[in-house]
Amino acid sequence: MNEIWAAILTSTVVTAIINIGWKFYENKTSFNNAKYMQISNYYRESSGKEMHSILESWSEMLLLMDEPGVKERMEDEAYLKNLINNTFLYSSPETCKRLAVFQQYNYTELTRGDNNPIQILVLTAGIIVSLKHDFTGEWVSIEEVLKIKINDFNVHEDNVLKQIKGYKY
Repeated sequence: MNEIWAAILTSTVVTAIINIGWKFYENKTSFNNAKYMQISNYYRESSGKEMHSILESWSEMLLLMDEPGVKERMEDEAYLKNLINNTFLYSSPETCKRLAVFQQYNYTELTRGDNNPIQILVLTAGIIVSLKHDFTGEWVSIEEVLKIKINDFNVHEDNVLKQIKGYKY
């Protein structure tokens, strides 16, 4: 009879410990999700106009570069510095990481004269995709963005995919 009570008591204690552990995990996860949503909502509300402006500027850089007004702005060093600064200030850590990769490419490759247009397009599209996620919460693939810009995408697809994979985007 004592063995039955010991088994019942043991199973009750084990079940209680499992339930307590599960509730702790559930509460911690729920708290972290709520905290993330609160920060995300505040972030989007307080800087929505700036984020939209930044996304628009980067999109113009990729998609409307041939337009005279856009081309003029992109050649203005002060405008670009301000765009990079605002991108850093109002974007997510992922976008900041992609911005840093873009800038490192500018500092190293372009100053040496190594200009790889596909690589520049992938880096720019990577920032745009991440900014779009920051602004809307939705991911768009870099390939889809580049299909908008590159009219012979199928010719360059292997190189584009290689660049995307190289940057782990």
